[in-house]
Amino acid sequence: MYICIDLGGSNLRGTWMDAAGNCGEALNMPRPRDLEGTRRMLTGLIQQLMQRAPGKVENIGLASAGPLNLNQGVYFTPTNMPELKDFDLSGFISGIFGKRPFLENDAQAAALGEIYKGCLAGEKDALVFTLGTGLGSGVIFDGNVWRGKLDAGPELGHIFMGPNHGMRCGCGQVGCAETWLRASAIKDLAGRNRLALQGLKELDTYLEQGDERALKTMRQYGRRLGLYLSQMVSIFGIKNIGISGGLSRLAPYFREQVQESIRFRLASRPWLVPASVEFSRDPQMSALWGMGYLMRGSEF
Repeated sequence: MYICIDLGGSNLRGTWMDAAGNCGEALNMPRPRDLEGTRRMLTGLIQQLMQRAPGKVENIGLASAGPLNLNQGVYFTPTNMPELKDFDLSGFISGIFGKRPFLENDAQAAALGEIYKGCLAGEKDALVFTLGTGLGSGVIFDGNVWRGKLDAGPELGHIFMGPNHGMRCGCGQVGCAETWLRASAIKDLAGRNRLALQGLKELDTYLEQGDERALKTMRQYGRRLGLYLSQMVSIFGIKNIGISGGLSRLAPYFREQVQESIRFRLASRPWLVPASVEFSRDPQMSALWGMGYLMRGSEF
């Protein structure tokens, strides 16, 4: 029995999970944007889940946005969570609960979750991308996260895709794939199509109403995503592609353009074209499943 936590820029989410992947109700709450508030809420969430778990809790697994030194358990300078800079997450958890937690980057945990219980269940090799506030990535080889020679693994959201009107990435640079594919990029696209959005949730309503400006925005976004994915397939040679994150809910409106764009870009190399790009059936659970996957075979 494990406690699985997803600590993101905006929310804290968690559940208990057993070795078979059975789990309880996922609790979700907005994360305070300060260190002390985050510490209090994280402690309270873990305590709640321990009380709800139907058996003895063996350990705690925590997926988090980073960059995070996974060996030491200390944040570097998180792009979307600057208030957690230098926070010793591992030491904090072990000091309160007496257990050194399992840690993983949230996007890489989501990738593991999708091959465990999600849209790519049963696959051993996969590329999984999380689309939301930013663009996260996970590369899976033979059922394990591939990191290359990097502590946290490759950051594929920072592949250069062109200046994009000078939009600056959280890393400080211009032209990162993240600036083309994150949630704010959709709002920017909508604005260029004369559809002003206060928040991205408004787009759902316009799409349901069949608004042509909203539909055009989604077609354009799908072509962008397809261009990016064609590059990733060319680099890694993996054709099992999964998409998670909050923006995956919009997949019905851009899925076709993703495939069209991939086929166009890889027309001279058809052997690289994925049969399909799969979208998460429950993106809020992706990273939680991934932490359960990591812990289920470990000895404590």
